[in-house]
Amino acid sequence: MGILSHQDFCEFVAQEVEKITLPSVSERRIGISEYATDVIHYIQRDLNTVKTLISEENLSWEKATKSITELVLEITSLLYAVGAEHTVWRHWSSLTALGMFLQGKIIQAAQYAALGGEWDFIQSLPATPVKSQQISEQVFWMLVKRDFTANLPESTSNEEDNAWLQLAQSIPAQDHSHTEEALKEIANFWMAEDEGEWMNFHPRSYPDFETPICAVAALARHYGFTPISITPEQYSFLEAGLAIPEPSPMFPNIFSLPESSKVSAV
Repeated sequence: MGILSHQDFCEFVAQEVEKITLPSVSERRIGISEYATDVIHYIQRDLNTVKTLISEENLSWEKATKSITELVLEITSLLYAVGAEHTVWRHWSSLTALGMFLQGKIIQAAQYAALGGEWDFIQSLPATPVKSQQISEQVFWMLVKRDFTANLPESTSNEEDNAWLQLAQSIPAQDHSHTEEALKEIANFWMAEDEGEWMNFHPRSYPDFETPICAVAALARHYGFTPISITPEQYSFLEAGLAIPEPSPMFPNIFSLPESSKVSAV
């Protein structure tokens, strides 16, 4: 379609929503089958509201992108949770990445691009400073942009942060045993934090995966990591990143990026 713009993005999403079909396969999140059809109707209703506001000139394409990207992320999560093929929900993760990019949310764009398998898109993202002090975000961006210098401690008193620090070393070195150890530590931490709720579907609450750790798991997989000793529960928690099939990339086949990262509404 050419260079990515707010209008092209919004119109392309509207076309893609019309193609959605819900699979009748094993659900990845408990209870979703009861709600999936209704949630799709809610999403379509919200999308129609945005389209009406645009047609009445009460909403700019730029603001529409923000609303539609949220709906795209919800679709990504819904299709993942309901058990859609990985190539299907990852297509929507790629769309989420494009919407995040248009909003200038570069690191979030990279995370959803990693889940979508958009590796060329990730390499084309502009360098950007990390405002967050979270070790996880700094490590992820350091792994994406090798010339980014993160201000990281050697160690902390927090086991999850230490696992992220380990990933910062093990993934580039293709030290797969230490990568697996760190991924398991982080998965165990979040599963304990969520007290089992992570397995349950909650309507209109998304995403149904822990984006930062699944995105870095996708990076690890891309650079050769294959799990060996991960438990079924740990794999289920990390599946959004570790599962192998990826769709055909949208970048640059459908959209290319503007010369400047400062994208204005069209």
